[in-house]
Amino acid sequence: MVDPAALGLTEDDVELIVKRYLQEKRDKYNAKFRVLSYHVKRLSEEPIGYLGDHYFLNVVLREKMVHYSAEEEEYAEEEYLSFFLKILPEQVPKLADYVREMGCFRKEIQLYTHLIPRLQDVTIGTKPFAPRAYLTKDEKLLVFENLKAEGYRMLENNKSLLDFAHLEVALKTVAKLHAASLVLEERTKQPIAKLYSGHLNENVYIDDETYVRKTNLDNAIKALCELIKRIDKYKNSDKLDYILGKFPEVIRRIYDFARPSTEYRNVFNHGDLWNNNLMFKYDEPEKTAPNSDPVPVTAVLVDYQFSRLAPPAYDVMSLIMISTLSSFRNKHLEEWKNIYYDELGSLLAQHLCDSIHPVEDLLPRA
Repeated sequence: MVDPAALGLTEDDVELIVKRYLQEKRDKYNAKFRVLSYHVKRLSEEPIGYLGDHYFLNVVLREKMVHYSAEEEEYAEEEYLSFFLKILPEQVPKLADYVREMGCFRKEIQLYTHLIPRLQDVTIGTKPFAPRAYLTKDEKLLVFENLKAEGYRMLENNKSLLDFAHLEVALKTVAKLHAASLVLEERTKQPIAKLYSGHLNENVYIDDETYVRKTNLDNAIKALCELIKRIDKYKNSDKLDYILGKFPEVIRRIYDFARPSTEYRNVFNHGDLWNNNLMFKYDEPEKTAPNSDPVPVTAVLVDYQFSRLAPPAYDVMSLIMISTLSSFRNKHLEEWKNIYYDELGSLLAQHLCDSIHPVEDLLPRA
């Protein structure tokens, strides 16, 4: 067990978390309850994420009934709630300093406090693309709904690769995020960059010699160049010197790609889409054939520390490229792009009037 106070979590915080949970999940805006106990435990003894520490907050409570006597209340049924905590990794000071310099927690807290709830509101009736945050605190602590308790789970033992069914669901969820971004801008007639100034400023790829991530990328380029020299296909090639000369230049184009486009429509991009930032919910076992693999039906995107404003293709192609091998990707790339675009069009038609705002006008396919 972990001392909640050592993480900056107070009894008042826990009561506020429970209150917000009951309001959001059960429409109980005047619920009376008593927190009987709560404790915090690590999600895993092994690190799950690099830029944060992760815990579960487990709460035991009892709702107060107005018609109960004090004695009757003592025998009322207890209820157990579970929440997910994400904490600045202060036990590793150098890592904590690195995360602070990048503004990872500051960005995610801003997004979960202001922009993400607004986006969920403008697309009400659509399943959420992100978990609900019940508390953010001191630029170092976030408390979310426990997605595992809601039936979601991360895909494991898959070498971070997605099959067709999982990628289809993931792309449709990305379309929800992008559609919400477009709906908000169309309804307010204001760009997100103005509505939420500074919330999506770039904090990963900044071409500045003094910036902490600049050294990371330069070191990665050096390491990959050494790897290229050892690949059979290239090590004896007469083009090796040319490849090694061009490779750093090609990689450093990321600094331009990460900036908001001056040519294409920008949307709220997740910015870090890969296996560990996706959680899937599956069809009920009785709805699938015996001994068959569970079928994903919906997903949520987690971890918004690297989010940015960029064209939708940045998220879509990043997810596809990182999650598939070329042999599989070459067969289905156009189909996946169509799945994303069709879902985006359907969502825009649902939340805007399609006759007034056809998707082709807001975001051309090509």
